[in-house]
Order: sequence, then C-alpha cells, then structure tokens
Amino acid sequence: MNLMTPDLKKKLTERFGSRVQFNAPMARHTSFRVGGPAEALVTPKDRVELVDLLTVIRAAGVPWMVLGGGTNLLVKDRGIRGVVISPGRGFDQIQICHKGPDKIVVEAGSAVRLSALCRYAIDNNYTGLHFAAGIPGSVGGAILMNAGTRQGAVESVLEGIDVLEPPDQVRTLDRDQLFIRYRGLSWQPAGDDAEPICVVLSGRFALAPAAGSDPAAEFEAMLNSRWKTQPKGFSAGCVFKNPSADMPAGRLIDQAGLKGMAVGGARISAVHANYIINENDASAADILELIGRVQKCVADRFRVCLEPEIRIVGE
Repeated sequence: MNLMTPDLKKKLTERFGSRVQFNAPMARHTSFRVGGPAEALVTPKDRVELVDLLTVIRAAGVPWMVLGGGTNLLVKDRGIRGVVISPGRGFDQIQICHKGPDKIVVEAGSAVRLSALCRYAIDNNYTGLHFAAGIPGSVGGAILMNAGTRQGAVESVLEGIDVLEPPDQVRTLDRDQLFIRYRGLSWQPAGDDAEPICVVLSGRFALAPAAGSDPAAEFEAMLNSRWKTQPKGFSAGCVFKNPSADMPAGRLIDQAGLKGMAVGGARISAVHANYIINENDASAADILELIGRVQKCVADRFRVCLEPEIRIVGE
C-alpha cells in the first residue's frame, strides 16, 4: 500500500517544490547501486525546513528515515515505504567553535562529507583525522556508526553532537553523555528503553595543531595504504563487523574459502573478503543471498556469527 496520499503529496510539493521526489530510485543514492524506490525523497535545506518536514510526516503517521552518504546502506528491491530525508546545503557547513594553543574544536554539519572534513583539517594544518582517510560517507553517518579503521575511529576525536528530537527539540550532547561502542553510538546505556527517533544535526571534533608533523603527508600515506587493500567497484565498504580485534571478518571469510563466491551479479571481492561488489547489475536480493551464505559458511566452520556492519532497509 502506497503511503503517499494525494493530500500528503500536495503538502510536500507545496512546501519543498523540486526538492521532493516521488518514487525516487534509491539505487542512485547508494554506493551499492541497488535498491527499489523510496515513496518520497525530500531534501530540507536547513533546520527550519527539517522541523516543518517532520511535523508534516508525523501528522500523517508516515514512517521516515535519514539518508546520509548512502555508502553503508543496502536498500531492498521493493524499496522504502514513507519518506527518506536527505539533509541539504544547510547541513554541510564546517566551522571552528573553540581554538586554543593545544586543541581546536571543529563543528561539522551532518551532511558534510567525511572526506571534506579531512580536507579542511589538512588545509588548516590540524591533526587527528588521519584514521578517516578513504572512509566514504557523511559526518552524520560516521558519527552514528562510529566509523573507523585499525588506525582509529570517530570516538577518538568526537567531543559531542547536536540532535533534533521531533518535532522541534534540539539537544546538545557532550562526550560524557554518549555511549560509544564498536561501530555504534547512542545516548542511553545498553538495556535501557529504545532512545527516541532523532536526526543528527552536527558533530564536534577535537583536533590539534600540527607540531612537527605534516597532516597532508600522513593523510596521503594512509590513503595509499587503504587503496592497496580496498577493491574497486560498487560496494558499501566492509559488510560485516569484526567479531574481535584479533579475528577480522575478512580473514574468516577468506579462510572459509569464500573469496570470489558469486550470487547473480554480486561477488565477494578477491582483494578483500569483507567486501561484496556489485559487478554485473546485481539486485539487493543477490547481495542478501550472498550475505546469508557467508554467514552460514563461517558459522559452520568457525562457530562464529558474523553480524552485518552495513544497514539493511526497505522491503
């Protein structure tokens, strides 16, 4: 059943004009390049419009989700019911909110590309973000998944975040109010009631002036190292979380002899076994089937349950 009633379509069109798309193909908005349509894709340009949008869709009782860079996302083939929110230009600003002799706190909007934040740090001769070299996606997504590599993660520099709790309550949360875990972040202890649905507006990052180091050279070296081990092609980065620091998922998949396994147009990379590549017009169903086969093979051989790191949404 289509949730976009004529009345809701009219309200969204009147308020957002060309910044609302109906039956928007999500394959265009994800790095996997697969997925069915979203009933509506809306791009609010600033916080005022975001509040207006949430007010409208909550009144209509329609589900919604926020789209970041789409680089850690698998949308199923039938698409997404309700509204997908893609924060616009008003959410891609970077500014200094504190500057001291040993510490600079930089605030970045949720729609800022992580690569752009890294470039800002390099251009201003700040250190602290070298671990993020080559990580795709947006600041908002990187915060929520505590994105990182073996060299570090967002938690190492995150000072705090601003979130919007619908319809219009902005909360500023400091680092000591956050509960950060491997590939995840929340603001309630584990086991508490589910926290309210919200939108990350921005994050604050503690960097440092470069003293005797060259941030550009460090970044370039890290990037070159990552490119040597990352496959090319349409993918969403690492598919599975590492069960532990000394038991990376890619090694388990490799040792299970699964490199190169294919389902339809999807294939496990021969370069890095924790990547699935859409190499020949794969469907989301192909990728999901391949994920399931990997999980079963690894569980059968090593008694280890691999948990997806990518976010799987839709129907």
